[in-house]
Amino acid sequence: MDLLIRDVMFLDGSFGHVGIAGNRIVHLGPEVPAGDADRIIDGSDRLAMPGLVNAHTHSAMTLFRGYGDDMPLMQWLEERIWPAERKLTDEDVYWGTRLACAEMIRTGTTLFNDMYWKVPSGVRAIGDAGLRATVSAGLISGGFLGDLKGEAVELIAMYEAGDFPDRVRLALSPHAPYTVTPEDLEWCAQLATDHDLPLQIHVSETLREVEECIAEYGLRPAFHIERHGILERPTTIAHGVWLDRDELEMLARHPATVVHNPVSNLKLSCGQGRDVRGWFDYPTAKEVGVNVALATDGTASNTNLDMFEEMKFASLMAKHASGDPMCMPAAETVDIATRGGADGMGWTETGRLEVGALADVILLDMTDVTLTPVHDPNSHAVYAANGHCVHTTICDGKILMEGGTIDGYDEIRARAIEAAKRVTG
Repeated sequence: MDLLIRDVMFLDGSFGHVGIAGNRIVHLGPEVPAGDADRIIDGSDRLAMPGLVNAHTHSAMTLFRGYGDDMPLMQWLEERIWPAERKLTDEDVYWGTRLACAEMIRTGTTLFNDMYWKVPSGVRAIGDAGLRATVSAGLISGGFLGDLKGEAVELIAMYEAGDFPDRVRLALSPHAPYTVTPEDLEWCAQLATDHDLPLQIHVSETLREVEECIAEYGLRPAFHIERHGILERPTTIAHGVWLDRDELEMLARHPATVVHNPVSNLKLSCGQGRDVRGWFDYPTAKEVGVNVALATDGTASNTNLDMFEEMKFASLMAKHASGDPMCMPAAETVDIATRGGADGMGWTETGRLEVGALADVILLDMTDVTLTPVHDPNSHAVYAANGHCVHTTICDGKILMEGGTIDGYDEIRARAIEAAKRVTG
């Protein structure tokens, strides 16, 4: 056995031991496993839980953290983000992604779903950081960011040639119904089918998007992408603020996961529109059987990558909007932020603490003032903890952080600051 975590608390309040061999969990329970371990971690005053899953983000946008805040979504994209992104180099994306990985390691995320550009640089950064991810290049029609379709084809060739680390998988990402033509949606869907790849797309983030889609195509956005073949493949649908019941029922019939981004949606006021209010309708999604995941979105719109914060906001938003204090209870929220995201991304061997699962484990410091005393570990994980309560992060059986220290962080920070200054002016 390579690693043994002794005397640790689990989410159900019990205590026991976690044994890891290679990149798999091989022991889980109250009995001490037989045999010696190469490394023993004292789990006293620690809570073990699956690594969190950030099911939709744009990792290198750490370079734009706080750049263009307090603006409407489309103005923010058109005036700040897209002009700055045109200046990005491969090295900028590498260091922006390394910074994102450092933040996710520090705050307990071990798997993320990334949509961005210059993907090979992101893949290199994720490989160097030690995390697990699905990556994709955001396709926008019209060519103002270059030949993105050509880049997608090149990425597939690299992936199929084995040029990605085992911890990194490829998806295709048509950006959104309002930035991708129907012809390009169909092109993406066919390419994904031909190469057995999943998809990721933004859908129904704002009321304006819904209204314009209906005006142009006669369909709400989810039905529009269904018409053009997107949902034939496993698809993660980011945001879904304005999805109605008919759309959710339709999505439940497909291999689709809706990824709720509560903090980003609140910050960009995505649920506001004229005299109506929208919110991700979690009770209906649950009722009709849609798989749900959680995510931060990019730091340009969220400002951090703390999935503990997302869990708290998601649960509180569901309770407030539904008028039901029992809606999205803590244990269910943890499941959505771990298993829900992992399953939606096709990583069904992680997102859970089980014998045989991939060894993606985090330990919370239960001596932290915000976690004292302990009555319900799930409740603390959702309502009391923040990412800086994470003491240890393990991904693929490797310790990436212990005691809050990440190797190489000083260089990562300096290089990311340098890149951010150059692209934002």
